[in-house]
Amino acid sequence: MALLELKNVSLIYHSHDGETEAVSDVSLTVGEGEFVSVVGPSGCGKTTLLGVIAGLIAPSGGEVLIKGRPVSEARNMTSLMPQRDQLFEWRSVFRNVTLGPEIKRDKSKEICAYADELLSKYGLYEFRKKRPSELSGGMRQRAALIRTLVTRPELLLLDEPFSALDFQTRLTVCDDVENIIRKEGKTAVLVTHDISEAISMSDKVVVLSARPATVKKVYDITLDKSISPLKRREQKSFPVYFRSIWKDMEVHHE
Repeated sequence: MALLELKNVSLIYHSHDGETEAVSDVSLTVGEGEFVSVVGPSGCGKTTLLGVIAGLIAPSGGEVLIKGRPVSEARNMTSLMPQRDQLFEWRSVFRNVTLGPEIKRDKSKEICAYADELLSKYGLYEFRKKRPSELSGGMRQRAALIRTLVTRPELLLLDEPFSALDFQTRLTVCDDVENIIRKEGKTAVLVTHDISEAISMSDKVVVLSARPATVKKVYDITLDKSISPLKRREQKSFPVYFRSIWKDMEVHHE
């Protein structure tokens, strides 16, 4: 069974000026353990679609299912990593990564032990008592990802999580995040405007059309998953994927 299914999803915003169709008849399936990236022209509705998947925005039509259940009944199975790390400076790294369970009043010894396990596994345990300002940009993103993993979600939703980083740091963090997600066996949906990032990290790349967003094409990415995303960019088929996706993303104006 697919972990995530979008069936004919549409979304229309209503305002005093009328209606704006943001998403139109989007159908998509994501299998367990898959890493799927969503790309498309600026303003096409990528982040809006992610909000629908997260259950933060109710679709105007269609349905979103997680393991066959409506998303409204399965919100504890998803976790969202936003564009910025949103770590609170007045809290230690450990208290930041355990914020979710604390809010839910479920900060058990088991969850604290799991948080420490993740911090240790991914090189942040010695910084658990530090403040976020004492971490590098890459370390902050690792901490933000661990925060999403602590609640043991089955589906990770990543909303351009590297956009605030400089280019060099971004390449390193992409490697780190992809490595962690695959090691933890999670299913992930990444929204990004960076085609190279999408190709190098993903099993599939979904190309959306200009607004209203529809699925224009889905690419199965067959790059070697045994090497890092950075190394995958050196493979011969990488520029072939890039040119094809870039062409699909072109917006032609009348």
